[in-house]
Amino acid sequence: MAITKNQKIIAAVFCFALAFYTLLGFYILPTLLRTKLPAIILENTGWQAQLSQVSFNPYSMELAITGFSLAEAEGQPLSGFEKLAVNVGVLASIRHLALVVEDITLLKPSAYVHRHANGSFNFTSMPVKHSPQPESQGGTKLPAFLVGRLSIENGEAHWQDSQSGTSRRESILPINLSVSHLSTLDETKAGVDFSLQIASGGRLQWQGELSLIPLESKGHLQLESLDLAKIWQLLGQESLPLEISDGHVNVQADYQAAVLENILNAKVEHGEIAIKQLKIVEKSRGEALIDLPVTVLTGISADLKQKQLTIAQLSSNDAAIKAWRQADGLINYQALFPSPDATTEPAATPAAPVKSQPDWHICLDELLLKNYQIQFSDQSQKIPPVLQLSAINFNLRKFGNAQAEPLPMQFSAVFNQQGNLKVNGNISLKPMTADLTLDINGIHLKDFQSYLDNYLNLELVNGSFNSHGNLQVKQADNLQLVFHGDADIADLLTRDKVVNKDFLKWADLQLQQIDIDLAQQSFNLAKVLFDRPYLRFIIQKDHRTNLADIIPTKTTSKTAPAEVPAPAPVTPEKNPLFSIGSVEVKDGRSDFADYSLILPFIAEMNALNGAVDGFTSQQNAKLKLLLRGKVYDIAQVNIKGFYQLNTANSDITLNFSHMPLPLITPYMADFAGYKIEKGQMALDLSYKVDHGNLTAQNKIFIDQLTLGEQVENPHASSLPLRLAIALLKDADGKINLDFPVTGSLDDPQFSVGALIVDVVGNLITKLVSSPFQAFGDLLSDEHDYSAVKFTAGSAELDSQETAKLDQLGKALQSKPGLTLEVKGKAYQVLDWPQMRFDALTDILKKMKSGELRDAGKKIRSEYIELSEDEYKRLLEKFFKEVFPADIDYSLLGRPRIKSQPDAEFYTVARQKLEAVMLPDAQKLNDLAIARANAISKYMIEKSQVDINRIYILSPELEQANAADITSVLSLNAAQ
Repeated sequence: MAITKNQKIIAAVFCFALAFYTLLGFYILPTLLRTKLPAIILENTGWQAQLSQVSFNPYSMELAITGFSLAEAEGQPLSGFEKLAVNVGVLASIRHLALVVEDITLLKPSAYVHRHANGSFNFTSMPVKHSPQPESQGGTKLPAFLVGRLSIENGEAHWQDSQSGTSRRESILPINLSVSHLSTLDETKAGVDFSLQIASGGRLQWQGELSLIPLESKGHLQLESLDLAKIWQLLGQESLPLEISDGHVNVQADYQAAVLENILNAKVEHGEIAIKQLKIVEKSRGEALIDLPVTVLTGISADLKQKQLTIAQLSSNDAAIKAWRQADGLINYQALFPSPDATTEPAATPAAPVKSQPDWHICLDELLLKNYQIQFSDQSQKIPPVLQLSAINFNLRKFGNAQAEPLPMQFSAVFNQQGNLKVNGNISLKPMTADLTLDINGIHLKDFQSYLDNYLNLELVNGSFNSHGNLQVKQADNLQLVFHGDADIADLLTRDKVVNKDFLKWADLQLQQIDIDLAQQSFNLAKVLFDRPYLRFIIQKDHRTNLADIIPTKTTSKTAPAEVPAPAPVTPEKNPLFSIGSVEVKDGRSDFADYSLILPFIAEMNALNGAVDGFTSQQNAKLKLLLRGKVYDIAQVNIKGFYQLNTANSDITLNFSHMPLPLITPYMADFAGYKIEKGQMALDLSYKVDHGNLTAQNKIFIDQLTLGEQVENPHASSLPLRLAIALLKDADGKINLDFPVTGSLDDPQFSVGALIVDVVGNLITKLVSSPFQAFGDLLSDEHDYSAVKFTAGSAELDSQETAKLDQLGKALQSKPGLTLEVKGKAYQVLDWPQMRFDALTDILKKMKSGELRDAGKKIRSEYIELSEDEYKRLLEKFFKEVFPADIDYSLLGRPRIKSQPDAEFYTVARQKLEAVMLPDAQKLNDLAIARANAISKYMIEKSQVDINRIYILSPELEQANAADITSVLSLNAAQ
């Protein structure tokens, strides 16, 4: 068939078009892109662009661009890639009537983000051309397309922040993305695999499915080993006083997300967050405030549509938290995050009404904290105390912000390495309630010494607080608090800082069956028990008591107080109701001293037992008193009666019996200028108060009162006391006084003491003189009973002397008209050499106490026991201080006496030190008293001599040499 001219023309045109298309695709278009595209970019953005190579296959529709880079005008890189390859499926596009891209591959893309010092970013330097924005036409439909494979390989992202003045950098590489079958043509889900690596630490992985129509996705996200310290630096939190110095976080979760009707619905399941080695540091101090080695949240699930968040468990182990109270009273966390000053805030404009949204429902199945530690120091105190809670374990189950069911809770901790705290029970949030069992053991009070220093000159040497009970709390209009339980303070020991002596102590103070209801203002105690309490009470020379030294006087400002407006009337609150079933004292003791007298008076009360019943706020309630005790282990003291709290009406009787009068010599010397040599006294005092009117009956019985030597006292009474006593005695040597006292306590001139002195003085002035009668010695036994022998330095009775006392006791039983006088004596020449070793040991103990004090430990010398090595070391040290020229050392470093190098050093050193120790009059006097007490006690308890027939005389110190060491016994006829 012949080819026509037209066919030839058509063929020629087709060939030319094909050639031009081929030339355009393979050569012209790539050349134009490579040469013109950088210029276009520079003209429109001011950025410099470069292209290494562009290739295009017009037949397979494959485009490849290599070596692309984009930089700022100054040459700083912005972005780029090594190669971009796009392969369009022409036939598939025609078949689907949509753009079909078989493959998009991007190799080594890079992006550089730089925040400048002024806060601007490098990519914002491009000039912005404003153009009118088209009006929104509602939702935009996605164009039809299909991407068979999208791949990003070995991408990089670089961050540089210069805003803080210090350049911070971070890189993310490599970045890899693989997407298969991404389409808007059907509902086929694309497979997605994405990962990136942070240079400083951390890897993110995303594997899942993605659908564009409808827009939804599901898959798994995982973040590993993200460096929190680096992230904190990159965020540039310079203005905050805290920083994260260490820490890594791991996160993983399965998710589902979809957008339906422009509403995002998302769910998270099987989520887990693990934070490790987190340390939060205060910049100014450079120390970790919070150290969290391990914190893990597991079983996390969330539903955005339902607004529900569930966490199976939040657990954290071995955390250490530091807190302190600053000198200004603020807790350090308050200072780090101060609340904004309300006065500087602008007035708030009324907000437009917002449609209320349903609250999120949050549920935490279990909160578990193990081995936490919280250290708190109070720098507002002169000596900042350090209080520490360690081994903290806390467990809370089934927590939910919307539930009203009780939450089981367990808490335990160790306080300052010694005390134990345990709290178990249930708490509820709506309304806020708690039903808890408290168990507190061994909280040492000494740890709170710094707070006591603000109010008392008292040292808390020992003492521990314990409490057990049930606490119920409910938050209503007013806080409702109910406590049922017991408490006690055991082994309390306090010391007066002024004189460094024990002030108040006890073995145990028990508060039994505590019943407190705060809402009802009800405070009840079934029983208060003092076990072996002790109190030291001193009247000083200036008539001030030791309480005035322990409680320092607060200085008040002399500035006139500013006028304060009268307070508004206050509605009277409900009067509190209180009751204490009984206050019992078991085996109490007290040391009393009165140094305001001419002669100091020192007395010890012990064996105090009894109870005070009926403390209550009820109208007309009566306190019932019943107390018994002893003075000097001999004199009996009884107190009983009642006291009405609201009216002050009372009926109290006091009974003292077998009181040795020589022991109260200081009061006689202060009143009359005489010591008391001998005598016993009994008092029966009855005091009744009825509506402010006092009726008192005073009965005094004095047996065998004998005055001693006169004491110089210009203020003593001028009454003829010796003569008056003789006249007051009956034929048996006894004095009986019975006189009433009446008056009104409301009268400011009324004084019970002054009235008693007037009555006694008037009685004495009416008496006439009576001669003093001497008593003869009625004992006819051949043995010498006038003296009881003791070994030097001792108050112990040996078998020979007790046998003699037994015989004397039998004689007294057959002679009821005799009384026995005991005068304790000590001999300076004979006793002191045997007492010097104890005195020397006391000095060594004080040296050891000083060493401990220098090391920061306060232990009184009397509580120290020296080992043999400590005794030798301190003896050597003390000898060297006293006789520095008499000591040297052997080649092996052993101490020796220069003048006696072969002698045993410690024996000779002790002898030489004891030889220079001067006698201690107080120790000798105490020995004399102890000897008299030993004899008297033996005669009463072993020889069964009636206590009314034994009299202790004032002790005597013999300074001259004597043949024997004896205490003197004398017999007198009972009067």
